[in-house]
Amino acid sequence: MLGLLLAVTGCQQGIDGEPTAERGAGPSGPIQPAQLDQLLTPALSLSVTPGKPLFETDMQSVLWTGADPAQCQGVVGYGRHPLFPTNYTGREARTQTDNQYPNQHQLLEVSATYPGDFQAPKFLESVRATVSACQRPVVAWGDDEKHHTVTPGPVAPGSPDMVRWSTNLTGDQWICEFTMIAKANVISQLVTCSPDRSIDNKALSDQRLQKIDELLNSKV
Repeated sequence: MLGLLLAVTGCQQGIDGEPTAERGAGPSGPIQPAQLDQLLTPALSLSVTPGKPLFETDMQSVLWTGADPAQCQGVVGYGRHPLFPTNYTGREARTQTDNQYPNQHQLLEVSATYPGDFQAPKFLESVRATVSACQRPVVAWGDDEKHHTVTPGPVAPGSPDMVRWSTNLTGDQWICEFTMIAKANVISQLVTCSPDRSIDNKALSDQRLQKIDELLNSKV
């Protein structure tokens, strides 16, 4: 069951460690790569089951590596972050789980900084368009080539600085909620997965946007 649940989320590598810089990046924006760790949830700080906090773990071996249609991979999974522009100046990711069966909970996050000319509203509009274009069953698979069918839901109403949607796994009680936040020169994604939406994705996302605002205001 562990392999199925992890593969379902399509996780990117669990622990990126130091911020990853992109060569040839342009002038930096207000939020710096060294601040990205502040835009991830600390390990062991979130509990859904009393006394069983989510802990950081490397999920690289169970990534989804493909989808059909290919342009929907970032809509149904977290692995390799295909929705993120590639000209980032820094990137950090963290994946956490509590390994509680049958009611496992997962929190999958990645945050990235971009050059100062990054256009957050334009990026979010492209994400909305991609999610809207993927309103159909999507087949996804990992290195084991086992295929899973996932159905994305529509974009949910909310903050103009966020795009939110969810996915359901066909034939299993497994729901993932996605939030993509973009403001100034930073993108932050939060994916929460569980059988019953028992992690409050919206609350975590609102806190993340508030933290981005705090970092921006500290530059004034």
